[in-house]
Amino acid sequence: MAAAIIAVVGYTAWQTYQVQQDLGDAEGAVSELRRALNDDDAPARDRAIAALQDAASSAEDRTDGAWWGVMTHVPLVGDDADGVRVLSRTLSSVATDAIAPIASTVDSLDRIYQGGRIDLAGVESMQEPVARASKALTAAATEVEAVDSSGFVGVLDRRFDDYADQLGRAAVSLRSADTAVRVLPRMVGAEGPRDYLLLFQNNAEIRATGGMPGAWALIHAEDGRIDMARQGVALDFPTADTPVVPLTPEEVEVYGKEIGVFFQNPGFAPDFPRAARIWDAHWDNRFPDVDLDGVMALDPVGMSYLLEGTGPVTVDGRSLTSENLVEELLSRPYLELEPEEQDLFFGGAARAIFDAAATDVPSPVSLVDGFERAAREGRFLVATFDEEDQALLADSRVLGELTGDDGQTPHVDVGLNDATGSKMSYYLRYRVAVESRSCNDDRQQLAAKMTLNQVISATDAAELPVSVTGGGIRGVDAGSQVVPIRIYGPAGGTIGDITLNGRKVDPFEQDVRVKNRQVVTIVTELSTLDDAVLNWTMESGPGQVGDGELGVTPSVVPGTSSGSYGSSCP
Repeated sequence: MAAAIIAVVGYTAWQTYQVQQDLGDAEGAVSELRRALNDDDAPARDRAIAALQDAASSAEDRTDGAWWGVMTHVPLVGDDADGVRVLSRTLSSVATDAIAPIASTVDSLDRIYQGGRIDLAGVESMQEPVARASKALTAAATEVEAVDSSGFVGVLDRRFDDYADQLGRAAVSLRSADTAVRVLPRMVGAEGPRDYLLLFQNNAEIRATGGMPGAWALIHAEDGRIDMARQGVALDFPTADTPVVPLTPEEVEVYGKEIGVFFQNPGFAPDFPRAARIWDAHWDNRFPDVDLDGVMALDPVGMSYLLEGTGPVTVDGRSLTSENLVEELLSRPYLELEPEEQDLFFGGAARAIFDAAATDVPSPVSLVDGFERAAREGRFLVATFDEEDQALLADSRVLGELTGDDGQTPHVDVGLNDATGSKMSYYLRYRVAVESRSCNDDRQQLAAKMTLNQVISATDAAELPVSVTGGGIRGVDAGSQVVPIRIYGPAGGTIGDITLNGRKVDPFEQDVRVKNRQVVTIVTELSTLDDAVLNWTMESGPGQVGDGELGVTPSVVPGTSSGSYGSSCP
């Protein structure tokens, strides 16, 4: 009997050790795969994929048998064994059904964009493998997400949660890639010429969509060929006597008529499709000879991501890199150049980066990653006026849409705008978090916290040029900045008490709704290095019992506060 017990324990330990070795080998193969992709080393990439598939398949085989099945029912270790089984099974699926198909498209990226033209047939050939990989990765992420890892032992708990997080982010990225390869041929003129207004949003003068559109370009696309046909600045568009499009009473109350009068202001609302229609009307008034097919926007932080794929560019003798681009575009020009020179420099940088992306790119994978990251962080936005394109892009982050009723998902959005008439937003820092604290009658009780400050003292900032501080033109002391913060509660829900630095404050609006979402505006003035802390409560709409989504205006700092927050409903 003792010998039998020893044999059982020994075999179990041996199986566990073998699975651990397999998963360790798989982890090493993933690291090798990343290096190979970064180095554009196709043979090393293929070897790493084969090693990953072998290791993951071995782990799946070991955990899929009857012996491991018994282990999942053993007290104390059963949930851990089941977690390892799910990890092994999904990793094997991802290696075979997601990574392998995607790897088959990587070599094509070098040939997709050459000589200023996108190979439409090449993009279309990528649609099937990308769709297959996206489906497999989403299925794996869903299976892993359903596992409760709270009872796992320490090491497994951390590794499983890290795996789940990476899998979830990869699934989101691949869904974006799937959308991109399906819509791209249409948008670059496969079915006829297209014209887009590309706006360069200046985060140093923040708007809810990202920044004030100080510069623009007209992008013409036809049969895959993309050209920058014109360039200009915001001042090319005269101030209108009346709004260029009809505004709703709610828009007038929340944003004022200025949102429809000044070319610089449609981004007051964190709703890019709506802002795009206003910019389109400005364009029609100024350039009636060209009908736009859509509007796009990109900010300097997003542009810096693209430089990781294109490599540095040179403008007026200055080397612009992914590391220094934000400072070179959003700070140095206002310290050293005259206004006219600032516009020329920014336009030159836009042209140089566009040209670099349109030629032989050193790292196509990094360029694609740059676009994907910029879109994920709300720095690259696309509004198309074509209904079929809109359907393909539905629910994509690249739309930058203020979501209305979304079923079980409670959405919270926070939009920031500069009211100083300055470039002080370059020194603005902020972060936002939302948590669900309880669930009653199919409504969630939410609590949110926003912390913001400026990273330069008012005294030091007051010594900066007027082009940075605004010089007090709007009644704000030079060196300080005024930031209206607009909070958009969940559709059908309400916003409760609001405090600023512990003191209750009353918003400008009391019960105004945009897309059935209550909107309130809190104005903060920042003049010290100290944090300003904004807290508020909310109640979700009826039936919004799922995980929530938070959307926040992107800043000059890479990354984002946007993301998901967990539900408290059972």
